[in-house]
Amino acid sequence: MRRFLATLRVPALAAALLFAGSAALAQTAPAPDAAVTALQDAYVLKVAPGAQADQYRELFATVLQRVQRSYASEVDLPALAAEAKKVVERRAAGGADPAAVFSEAMNAALQTLDPYSRYLDPRARGNERDSFGPGFGGLGLQVEAGDGAVRVVEPIPGSPADRAGLRAGDLIVRVDEHPLTGLPLSDAIARMRGEPGTVVAITVRRTGEEFTVSLTRDTIRRQAVRWSMEGEVLVLRVSTFSGAVTAALRQAVTEASATRTPQAVVLDLRGNPGGLLTEAVRMADAFLGQGEIVSLRGRTASNQRSWQADAAELLPGVPMVVMVDRRSASASELVAAALQDNGRAFVMGQRSFGKGSVQTTFGLGEEARGALKLTTAFYHGPSGRSVHHAGITPDVELTGAPKTEARGEAWGQDASAPGEAPAAPASQARVDQGRCAAVYKAADPALSCAVAYLQARTLDAFLGAVAGRR
Repeated sequence: MRRFLATLRVPALAAALLFAGSAALAQTAPAPDAAVTALQDAYVLKVAPGAQADQYRELFATVLQRVQRSYASEVDLPALAAEAKKVVERRAAGGADPAAVFSEAMNAALQTLDPYSRYLDPRARGNERDSFGPGFGGLGLQVEAGDGAVRVVEPIPGSPADRAGLRAGDLIVRVDEHPLTGLPLSDAIARMRGEPGTVVAITVRRTGEEFTVSLTRDTIRRQAVRWSMEGEVLVLRVSTFSGAVTAALRQAVTEASATRTPQAVVLDLRGNPGGLLTEAVRMADAFLGQGEIVSLRGRTASNQRSWQADAAELLPGVPMVVMVDRRSASASELVAAALQDNGRAFVMGQRSFGKGSVQTTFGLGEEARGALKLTTAFYHGPSGRSVHHAGITPDVELTGAPKTEARGEAWGQDASAPGEAPAAPASQARVDQGRCAAVYKAADPALSCAVAYLQARTLDAFLGAVAGRR
């Protein structure tokens, strides 16, 4: 896999002119330094004095300057500082916790940019690191934001949540004594995670009634890749792009091929929320022998990159279907776009979530200062299209799937997107997934459609086979 880095640079003179404000501009908008100073002055009046307050006072300037340098598009720094200042000024004077006020104000400001940029306090930073490792202390829940709370997508089999009887669709409204209403999803997840063996009480709303259950956290080990055979079709289920996922996928192909050579393959990315950009690139490259995989387009030279596939290819020439749904996002959309645009795979399912932005986590010095997770670029598929807001349009849209609200999580408010959401192209066909089991019965209706298509070998033959079964 070869990586190319564009050499787009700003001349020193142009940079100097860029930051030299005109007199007219100074009269209509506060200078960046003045706006930050006003925020800092408001902050010190609201929090308990001391070394911690001094640390976070300076951290406002550090974070805002990093945003101005590295965000994916131009940022109005005075406006951003003003948003944080509004939150600070709502606090009563004196005595407030310096860390809590900083985190609330900074995240309120960052949310005006996009839903994915966030300040991570030390606890949230640790949870993020754990999520990319082989295991973490938690309850074993896949969740999403919904209805002003945290909705359970599914419990991991054998996890504390599974043993307690939590179900898909349950709403988690409190963790211990902390309401989750209005809390960012990452913060809610941080409250549920913790050291294995510790106890946490969660309040669940189910069909209008609430109940509280105490759970003991355990070490959660996700199986990122699972494989099975549907006849001669190898099904690779990839649930996340955290950790060494591509290595696990290669191992799965090796194990499956040890007994018989797959004649077709399904890459199942349904419900996959994404993960590491590097792993997504590696996985797409694994199934491509040539062509562009993805390109990044950001404001700085370091965020202008493209990746090309190398000649090595897993299962070359074997027919392939990629499955996506409304919860397939980010890294999973990158893989689907690369394989679809290069003509390597046929895509089936529902239009995907539509998150085509890339976040970079910047450390802020000492561990106690936390980190900044910032949108720094947007990725584009080999065809040049951006999936941001638009999502991946499947070649065959499968209807009749249970409704989810994953696409609604504030993407329409994402101010970071370059321009309006592009019009999504139409699918080649729409099929009621409930009709595919009459052609081939697999573990679930959508998978039945994928295997039936691969057996039919062409779209027309597949549509004819489905239409002929009543």
